[in-house]
Amino acid sequence: KYTYQMDPANTDEALWEVFLDLQEGADMVMVKPGMPYLDIVWRVKETFGVPTAVYQVSGEYAMFKAAAAQGWIEERACVLEALLGMRRAGADAILSYYALQAAQWLKA
Repeated sequence: KYTYQMDPANTDEALWEVFLDLQEGADMVMVKPGMPYLDIVWRVKETFGVPTAVYQVSGEYAMFKAAAAQGWIEERACVLEALLGMRRAGADAILSYYALQAAQWLKA
């Protein structure tokens, strides 16, 4: 995994990769994982202004589920706040394992 992923400390590399993707004809970009890279989401939107998606990966989902099962967090409030943070950072779309549950929470 570390042989092909970007250095998480090098935010300029992330922007360079987005630039290259757009030069190759990308219609949108996706930031993955979502929560640790909200600064990248914001920089992508600020710099390029292109449709930007965030992927809330399975590890983030598992973290919320485990903490809620232990009674350490209120699952609904924490998940919705995390999703809101992604939107505030500039995400036009969010891919999440919580998609159905979040839709039900927001509809209620």
